[in-house]
Amino acid sequence: MTHSNYHTHHRLCRHAKGTTIDYVQKAIDLGFKTLGMSDHVPSDLLPDTMRMDASELDAYIEDVRAVQKAHQDTIKVYLGMECEFLDPNPAYYERFLSRVDYLILGQHYVKEAAGYQSAFALSTDAQILEYGKTVETAIESGYFSMVAHPDLYMCGIDAFNEAAKDTAHRIIKSAVEHDIPLEFNANGIRRGIKETSQGMRYPYPRMEFWEIAKTYPVDVMLSSDAHHPNKLYDDAMKEAEQMIEQFGLKRIHTLKMKHLKNRL
Repeated sequence: MTHSNYHTHHRLCRHAKGTTIDYVQKAIDLGFKTLGMSDHVPSDLLPDTMRMDASELDAYIEDVRAVQKAHQDTIKVYLGMECEFLDPNPAYYERFLSRVDYLILGQHYVKEAAGYQSAFALSTDAQILEYGKTVETAIESGYFSMVAHPDLYMCGIDAFNEAAKDTAHRIIKSAVEHDIPLEFNANGIRRGIKETSQGMRYPYPRMEFWEIAKTYPVDVMLSSDAHHPNKLYDDAMKEAEQMIEQFGLKRIHTLKMKHLKNRL
């Protein structure tokens, strides 16, 4: 059983339930030693409303910090956020890093001439390759402590073609070079098995991606991507744990927060 989770959401994102104390109480009941809250950063660039408003950022930070302090003798609580890499201005990321313990990269979009395309619906080789380039650049930026659901880019395609393969190698190699863990995300299992032209499978984790990952010395971290306290350690997490073991991946349990370390 896992004793930590660093990818945890908050009701402020508008598609999750519960506040920090709800997740912390559940984590304590489960025997967790560590819990990292990591709700979506506010963004004026993106078209979705599945994230907090900029005016709610202070409330989110205050909520996590208050629970962090109140329960410091029982469980380690960290303040994080999940962030896309789309804004070219370093000040955008430094703004969050100056106030939180860590950022995780959750690349849900790629930038195109006409706007932003959801990473759940990438369908062309150009889009797939752009996703890989974006994630690679994000890793190199040094802003992020983990790459969430790195295989998300294949949700819209069935066949694992050369573009998908190239992108997998690009992401995994960069993660190794910059000592950043890749996340094995249990939320894709919760989405259920789908029928595809290649057979029945989960939208993610994508087995082809992790077959490549196991050939690299890359650190892998299991995450719930919990949007409800009851999802912190459920059947999807148990199945994901079994998959990690079957692949023989190099699993780690503690997230290295470089920016937090620099500020202590």
